[in-house]
Amino acid sequence: MPESQSIVLAQRIVGALIAAGVNDIVYCPGSRSAPLAYALDSAVRGDLVRAHVRLDERSAGFLALGLTRRWASEPTCQDVEDLSPVAIVTTSGGAVAELHASVAEAAHAHRPLIVLSADRPDEMRGVGASQTTIQHGIFGPHAPTVLDLPADSEPDQRVDSRVARAVHRACGRPSGVAGPVHINVAFRDPLTPQSGSATLEPLSLAKVSSPKIYLPRRLGQAWEDVVDSSLRTVIVAGDGDDQSGQAWAAYAKIPIFAEPTSVLACDPNRIAHQQVLLASPLAEQIQQVIVTGRPTLSRPVSALLGRNDIRLIVVDPHDEWVDVQGRASEVVASLAPPRQISTDDAWLEQWKEAGRRVSQQIRTILDESPMSVLVLADLVWSHDSRPLMVGASNSIRALDLVGVDGHGRSVVSHRGLAGIDGTIASAIGLACVREEPTVALMGDLTFFHDAGALAIPADEAAPDLLIFVADDGGGSIFSTLEHGRPENAPTFERWFATAQPQSLEHLAHAYGVDYVECMTRQDAMRELDSDVHGIRICHVKCARPAQIADVRKLADQIEYHRKRTGKIQ
Repeated sequence: MPESQSIVLAQRIVGALIAAGVNDIVYCPGSRSAPLAYALDSAVRGDLVRAHVRLDERSAGFLALGLTRRWASEPTCQDVEDLSPVAIVTTSGGAVAELHASVAEAAHAHRPLIVLSADRPDEMRGVGASQTTIQHGIFGPHAPTVLDLPADSEPDQRVDSRVARAVHRACGRPSGVAGPVHINVAFRDPLTPQSGSATLEPLSLAKVSSPKIYLPRRLGQAWEDVVDSSLRTVIVAGDGDDQSGQAWAAYAKIPIFAEPTSVLACDPNRIAHQQVLLASPLAEQIQQVIVTGRPTLSRPVSALLGRNDIRLIVVDPHDEWVDVQGRASEVVASLAPPRQISTDDAWLEQWKEAGRRVSQQIRTILDESPMSVLVLADLVWSHDSRPLMVGASNSIRALDLVGVDGHGRSVVSHRGLAGIDGTIASAIGLACVREEPTVALMGDLTFFHDAGALAIPADEAAPDLLIFVADDGGGSIFSTLEHGRPENAPTFERWFATAQPQSLEHLAHAYGVDYVECMTRQDAMRELDSDVHGIRICHVKCARPAQIADVRKLADQIEYHRKRTGKIQ
């Protein structure tokens, strides 16, 4: 007896996804998506793909985002052949809408996310049918590529081709710009195999093929045509930056100011503590800035990029290039290094010496401080080399303030939209896809926001993940902004800090994960030095980081020293 149209179509779609390079698929249970469940089951039994089943679609979307981070050194915008696309499957209706936050993050962070949503057939739309809405285009501009497959689509090579095209588009082939895509497929009853069995024969890819897509070759714009080498120049690098920045700095002998998730964050020419130094008098001498990636963490960087007296060069292949203040003099998709290596490193050495002095002063502040997110960030950054997932609020800014040497590690944070959504889920995805012990650092609100991501099915192995939770009683990032001023104290705790009364320990036990409380630096170091098996939560009770202000005041101390001695130190 031949299989139903829906089952055969689902098998064809899953086979096409795998043939086009999808290795991981996240599945959220539902009825209308049942044909895809049976197809996935046959693919998993054939060892063709790895599946991850999750109940909560919102969290599952961020798990999928974490799974896109397969490589320790992310391919640059000019080299997207090796991007690792991940698909997420949902049933119809509100389940699809739950993915919007992760799709928006994927769009702004240029991650290869493929949404595969099951839908009701056309005759059930607009007539009041259950779990039915307009799914085509539901993500708006965040997923402009939408493949709509009607219920009567012939499951042939044309489906293979269209699905493969969507996967390649998600990976930025041939455009060079990656981002989420949406495949919406309608299924008619019956939604189960004709035999009534819950299993199908293992999926075969013998008849499924996917074209090889070649990227346009981008030759970097000549350095000498774009950069004025007579000007005192720095590189500012953010998330998604161009690895070529290493060559720019090495050849031109110029300093790099890089955020922790930048690929340039561990470059030998990176100057630590950018938030302090770019607010110091030395920054006034900067005449030209080369920007790569999306630097969004600190106000000193934003102030530098908005200055009227500097020449701003943006290296970015995307149409939404970074130029918030409209100050760019040149915008190029890619930039070649200088033809000749400079022999003058005085400018670079001046910044390195200033960085060393600030590091010593920060060390003194941290050594004399109680446990805080700054102290914890310093420990995690300096004494560990495993892949690191960081919450997008105070935790990533703490790393930016105090981190000196990152041991060449891979650091991931949601910098597309810079929200705390889905941090635990993405950390789990990162640990799963790397298949190695992974560390996460986040605040208490970030943890509570995504605690449901700890719900992993009993038949799936939890990855080895060490989660440090810096618990300082709510959203302490707001205490570093205008809202934390003394005159705003009556409104601060309820409307901004929003401390949660729930117990991390009880939540850990409810989800069946290990829990340990870290009271001291020694406790945190012990956890960093120990092997982790499965998921372990390290609860670090912290004082609110008053020393953030002390660190930022170092810029004023540099100014005071300059006025007193005539030297910048």
